[in-house]
Amino acid sequence: MPMDRSKYLEQYKAEAREHIQNITNGLLKLERSPRDRDLTDYLMRETHTIKGTSMMMGYKRVADIAHAIEDGLQSALDRQGELAKAQFDIMLKGLDAMEPLLEDKLTWEENGVDRPFVEKICRVIKDVFAGTPVDPESIVMPKTASQTLPEAAPAPGTPELSGSEAGKIKDSMRVDVRKIDSLLDLSGEILVSRERVNELVRTLAQKLSDNPDETIARNMGELKETAYIMTALTSRMQKEMMKVRMIPVSYLFNSFPRAMRDLAFQKGKDVQLTFAGEDTQLDRNIISEIKDPLMHIVRNAIDHGLEPPEERLRKGKPAAGTILLKAFQKGSQVIVEITDDGSGINVPKVRAKAVELGLLTEKNVGSQSENQLFAILFSPHFTTQDTVSETSGRGVGLNVVSEKIRLLKGLVEVKSQPDKGTTFTIKLPLTLAVTENLIVSSGSENYAVPIHSVVETVRISAGDIRTVETKEAVSIRGHIVPLIRLKDVFQLSAKGIVEKKYFSVIVVQSAEKRLGILVDRIAGRAEIVLKALGDPLAAIPHIAGATILGDGHVILIIDVPSLIDSAQGIDSASVRPAERSARHKIARKKTILLAEDTLSTAVLEKNVLESVGYLVVLAKDGWEAFEKVKRESFDLVITDVLMPRVNGFELTEKIKKDPAYKSIPVIIVTTRESEADKRRGLEAGADAYILKSEFTAEGLLDTIEGLIG
Repeated sequence: MPMDRSKYLEQYKAEAREHIQNITNGLLKLERSPRDRDLTDYLMRETHTIKGTSMMMGYKRVADIAHAIEDGLQSALDRQGELAKAQFDIMLKGLDAMEPLLEDKLTWEENGVDRPFVEKICRVIKDVFAGTPVDPESIVMPKTASQTLPEAAPAPGTPELSGSEAGKIKDSMRVDVRKIDSLLDLSGEILVSRERVNELVRTLAQKLSDNPDETIARNMGELKETAYIMTALTSRMQKEMMKVRMIPVSYLFNSFPRAMRDLAFQKGKDVQLTFAGEDTQLDRNIISEIKDPLMHIVRNAIDHGLEPPEERLRKGKPAAGTILLKAFQKGSQVIVEITDDGSGINVPKVRAKAVELGLLTEKNVGSQSENQLFAILFSPHFTTQDTVSETSGRGVGLNVVSEKIRLLKGLVEVKSQPDKGTTFTIKLPLTLAVTENLIVSSGSENYAVPIHSVVETVRISAGDIRTVETKEAVSIRGHIVPLIRLKDVFQLSAKGIVEKKYFSVIVVQSAEKRLGILVDRIAGRAEIVLKALGDPLAAIPHIAGATILGDGHVILIIDVPSLIDSAQGIDSASVRPAERSARHKIARKKTILLAEDTLSTAVLEKNVLESVGYLVVLAKDGWEAFEKVKRESFDLVITDVLMPRVNGFELTEKIKKDPAYKSIPVIIVTTRESEADKRRGLEAGADAYILKSEFTAEGLLDTIEGLIG
């Protein structure tokens, strides 16, 4: 009776992929340690195993390639010699050919792994080990290769398994990932129901305290105890379910050495790829999605970062460049660092390219910090390469990296030093299934803000809010942080008339950008299960999904990266232009002092102000302006910075330090756009800071209306 192999097919394919990965890792290690006889013996056993199981399962083409590799390794053992690069190349090509052979047999012909291809690669393997001159590049590889994340993979290290490790494998079993995902979804629903039960218990307890009853009180005590036990058990179940989805990042790292070896040879570079923290656990779904971004960064390090051997030797460095992939857990995040010891990022070239592409102007390029410049590397079509190659020069890669990491609710940062190297730091959540969030309220609505995006929360007063370039901002520890009001973003109605002395601000971050979100109240933290929104709700801007709180209310989860990107489009006032103009024209006449030493600019600003009914008094410099402040009464002062005798910063300080005039609002309108100048202006006491390069009549009138109506 013929054996039914179908029930074992998936297990065979998973095990075959493990063996292919083991052999690949072993060959790469053997290439560095060619006299390691134990490693060669281990590779012989692995190839023999995959040959045998493939024959039993009817995958003769896989078995034939494995047999050819096994014979080649045996001949090397018999000769007791070292393997040549050509022999490593052809064995690795043979392993590459096995991958598409593990797909559905109906796709073999389409993917180019027909019988003649297999016979040719087996023949070439034999010829290479026999010393016959053969170019491994003559083997045209299949059109596709499996990118399936292995169910299991060995961590780098010794090939032999210890007794305890072997025991772990005996006690393990293969489970369809879809079943795990289904169980995790169910555990998330139980988590929501648990919070609902706890909320009901609190409500009943409150009602019981208002109307005491001995019998109900006794039952209430039992209910509380049961709810407490259920909370503990569901929390434990959730954590255990999450562990099932977590796998070591070694599964991810193991795929890098082979690809990097080929690229290093292609670029004529000697590269040592090292790992740290391979046992760090990460959600399987995140690992499968982060592979391509990491691969691109490592390829960039080889292509752009590491110098050729001769150049490294001239610099006093080892001929071989080093790339370190390091992973570690920090709180609820996993940090992955990719560090090379190459030449570092060419900052002057980045500045020049940013100006050339119109991302920065000649005026402001010099004021950008290195962190701000490095953030530009992730812009679409940005590249510092002068030529386009197979691996770089199109300005697409890092932008795709940034977008992919953003979709995973993570962020990427860059640090670089000339001739020391570059480090890309990727921060990822441990899991996407259940996340911790801040629950905030604005108006009559509640929202969730993912904790992994939150830098800090602060309290500010109304006087701390300034206007910079027509947008609201706040200074936090010496840094100017853009500020938005959540009620303006979602056009929420105010919840009654509230006069507050202090406001809650959540400082969030995405990539190198930070933003302050002003909310009415921070209600607390909560573990939530994110639910995707279907049509038409999926089109709501700045919303990542929704969740259900313990009280049964559905709340929306804020998409922080989207909100930060759009923050520059949110003005400090949300009044339509027609409404704003009408308000100005019906307002009582107010007098504004304008200190500006450039006549054309003074006339322009004067015309704008007078067109809506303001009275304007001119002063040609800061000294004259302050003299007029002492003699006349003004509702507001507008000043330039660069003026003779007394500049705009000094004028602002004089006004704000004098008790008689400190209540007069001051707006600085200037060409000085560096962070240091903005900070100096606000520290001097300016109520708003507007750049002349960004000057618009509407923006100026918006700012004035916000200050004096």
